[in-house]
Amino acid sequence: MLIFLITLLTIGFGAYFFLKHRYTYWERRGVKQTDAKWIFGDTFRQFFMRETAADQMKRLHDLYPNDRYTGGYQMVVPTFMVRDPDLIKSICVKDFDHFSNHRTFVPEDVDPLFAKNLFALKGKVSF
Repeated sequence: MLIFLITLLTIGFGAYFFLKHRYTYWERRGVKQTDAKWIFGDTFRQFFMRETAADQMKRLHDLYPNDRYTGGYQMVVPTFMVRDPDLIKSICVKDFDHFSNHRTFVPEDVDPLFAKNLFALKGKVSF
């Protein structure tokens, strides 16, 4: 019984410190971040069907109206939201090869055309 309690406490403390470290990702980098709920991140309302994905993005966009960019979390994954049109242009036109590893929404074998899209690039880009 004692070993079970020690194991349970160890797992609990490990999970606490993992999540604490994960949810301070943007704070450690000096980026204003949202007030994310543990485990759910900013998708808490979306997970429980209180808002749509579009409403969530609008809410996060309006959270810091005077900043060029902010940080947030989709579950435990840190996400970066760029708000400034000039910064978006710079990223999408000049520096797009530095942002090549995006999460895929559709597997490559299902839609090979979308897999070749600029926003679905994987790995190093070479031209």
